[in-house]
Amino acid sequence: MPNVQQLIQHAAAVKRLHGKPYVRQVADILRLKFGAQQLSASEYYELGVFDDGVYPAPSKRDCVGWRASARIDQALNHAYWRAAANDKLLNYALLQHYGLPIPRTQACYSPLGRHIGSEQRPHSRQELEQFLRSGMQFPAFIKPIHGSYGRDTYRLEAWDGAREQFLDAHGQSVALTTLLDTCMNRQFTGMLFQDCLRPHPQLCALVGDTTSCVRVIVVVPPTGPQVHLAFWKIARAHNITDNFCMGETGNLLAWVNKKSGSVERVVTGLWPAGKEVTQHPDTGQTILGTTLPDWQAAITLCLAAAVHFPGLRLQHWDVAFCSSGPVLMELNTEADLGVPQYLGRTPFIDRTIREML
Repeated sequence: MPNVQQLIQHAAAVKRLHGKPYVRQVADILRLKFGAQQLSASEYYELGVFDDGVYPAPSKRDCVGWRASARIDQALNHAYWRAAANDKLLNYALLQHYGLPIPRTQACYSPLGRHIGSEQRPHSRQELEQFLRSGMQFPAFIKPIHGSYGRDTYRLEAWDGAREQFLDAHGQSVALTTLLDTCMNRQFTGMLFQDCLRPHPQLCALVGDTTSCVRVIVVVPPTGPQVHLAFWKIARAHNITDNFCMGETGNLLAWVNKKSGSVERVVTGLWPAGKEVTQHPDTGQTILGTTLPDWQAAITLCLAAAVHFPGLRLQHWDVAFCSSGPVLMELNTEADLGVPQYLGRTPFIDRTIREML
C-alpha cells in the first residue's frame, strides 16, 4: 500500500499529466472514502478513478476497491455455498456430475480418501510416492485442493529415476522428497494431479503454451445468469500460472468484449507503473484486437454451469480455451473487483448489481 510520500507523488503526476488540481483530487478522495464504496486514496490512484474522462463525477461513486469487493461478495454469496466453489475437489466433482468439461484428473491425494471420480486415490505418503514414481503421466499439473494465487503448484515434464527428481516446465529439477513434503502440507488438505491442457493453436501462437484462462464474471439475478464482464489472464513464459497478483508476477491482463470475444485493452499492471501494450512480450505477437476462439461456446458453458450454484449470485469462472474446446478450470468467490474495473475502465457496479444488492 502506498505511503504518504507515494500518494503525494501520485497526486503530482495526476496534476502534471491530466491537469487536475490538488484541491479537486482531495475533494474526490474524501467524497469516495466516506461514500458508499469506501474507496481508499491509494485505490483512487492505482485504479485510475482520478481520470474524469474515463470516470465522470456521477460514475465514480460506483467504483469499488477491496472493501466494497468484500462487502458485495458477502451480500451476494451465501456462506454455506462457498465450499462448492473454493474446495477445488468438490467443485470438480459437481461439474463432472453435470457433464461439464473439466481437466482430466490423474490422481487425487487425500488423507481422508476424498476423490472426484475414477482417478487414482493415494491416501498415504507411501502410496503417493509409488504413484509419483511410476503412475504419473507427463506433462502433469499439480495443485493444492485448498490453495490460491498459484502458490505451491508444479508443472512437471518428466521423471528422472536415477536422480530421484522431476524436470519441470522451465528445465529445473524438483526433488521427489520436496514434492512429497509439499503434498503433505495439512493446509492444502490434499493435492490434485491433472493432465496439462493443450491451449487452442491460435492462443498458443499468440501467448505461448501456458494455460491462460479467461475470467468470466457471471451474476445471477432472479431472471437467470448473465455475463457481467470478462477479461483474459495472460501468462508470461517464466510463469506456469496466469495469476496477475496486481502485476507482481509479470503476467498481463486483457479486457475482453463480453459479446464478441475481442480483446480491447491489454495492460501490464495498475497505475502508474502499469502500461498499455499491444503485443505479448515473449512471442511478439499482437494481442490487441484478436478475437478469442470458441467464444460463444465458452459463454454458453459458463451460463450452463452457473445455474447449478444458485447460492452464489456473483460467480468468477476461469475458462481455458483448449484445442478440444472450452474447459472449466475452476469457480471462485471473494475476488478483487477493482482490477477488472480498472481494466475495463467502467464502474463495477451497474444497474443489475445495484438491484441485486
